[in-house]
Amino acid sequence: MAVNSIGNGAFGNNFLFNSATNNKKQDSISQLWSDYGSYQNNAATALSGLTEINTNVRSLLSSYEDAKSAFNSEFDENMEALSKSAAKVKDYNFSIEDKAGAITKTDTTDEKTGKVTTTTNYSKELQGALDTVKDLVKDYNSSIKFFNDNSSVSKRVERMATTFGDTTYRSSLYESVGLKTASDGSIEIDEEKLANAIVNDPDKVSRVLGKDGLAGKAESHVSFANSQKDSLFPSAQKMFGNQLSTASIYTGSAFRNMTALNNTGNLINMMF
Repeated sequence: MAVNSIGNGAFGNNFLFNSATNNKKQDSISQLWSDYGSYQNNAATALSGLTEINTNVRSLLSSYEDAKSAFNSEFDENMEALSKSAAKVKDYNFSIEDKAGAITKTDTTDEKTGKVTTTTNYSKELQGALDTVKDLVKDYNSSIKFFNDNSSVSKRVERMATTFGDTTYRSSLYESVGLKTASDGSIEIDEEKLANAIVNDPDKVSRVLGKDGLAGKAESHVSFANSQKDSLFPSAQKMFGNQLSTASIYTGSAFRNMTALNNTGNLINMMF
């Protein structure tokens, strides 16, 4: 009887132990699914945040590409226009055949006030020469404005603005034929002075504005600018710095894969 009593006691204790173990396992499993449910909610929140970051990064990069495309398009337009007008002036023949009739003046009297207005007229040949120079000056000024307006984009663009602004170094020479230079290198034409210079000293006008003058300088600047084109607008990495790199880590597939492996490890740890 004693043996049976001991056996029954052992059985009873074993039953109680097994029952407690089963309850502990059930509690662990319940806790596991509870923790996993919390993880799912937290993961959903995290993924929602990542999606928002990813959307913002995509929007930022899209804006960057639009800005870069607009910059390059305007750059190409300016360089092409300046190249064409410079080529035309470079070899232009400024000699006027009919010098006597190249510049004429007409007086007009107002019948009511008696005020006399004098109008300067240019022959077709001279007007053609003036228009050719005007086109070069207009395109040169447009290029200077483009680089000055975008000088904050990069140091290279800022240096390009300085390069195109070098007309100030020859301001007195340009002014001798009717071209006034401003502090930023842009040019204003004194039309009447230029017309007289063309009529009276076409060789000087050719030297100052032709292949050895403004037109030649313009062509040289265009060539230099074109060689720098790919480096003028900075890369997205240079423009936005480490912030872009950090954002790309949190939106890339590598991060999502790392997160998935980490979560799997956490799930395994909860089970053992």
